[in-house]
Amino acid sequence: MAIRIRDVDGVRVALCAAESDAIAGDVYLNDADHYALAAKFRWDWKDEKLIDWPDYPAEWAAMETQKLRDAKTELEAWLARQPEQGGGNG
Repeated sequence: MAIRIRDVDGVRVALCAAESDAIAGDVYLNDADHYALAAKFRWDWKDEKLIDWPDYPAEWAAMETQKLRDAKTELEAWLARQPEQGGGNG
C-alpha cells in the first residue's frame, strides 16, 4: 500500500496514500517501497519468537486527523470501475 510520511503537529506519521491527499513536504513511498520496508522490518525481527508490539497513541491520533477516505471503500470503488478480466468476447 502506498504511504505518505508527514509531520502532523510535530508528530512524524505514515499515512495510507489512498486515505489522504498529498500536501507539500510529504514523502511518498510507492507499493514497492512499502514492500521493501516490510521485508526489512521482518528481517530485523526474524529470530524473535514473540514480539509484543507497543501502541503508538500520539502517532495514531495524529494519523486519524489526516484520514479523508477509507482505503477499503476506495479499493472496492476502483475495482468496480475496472473492465471485466478474461473471456466472454466471442
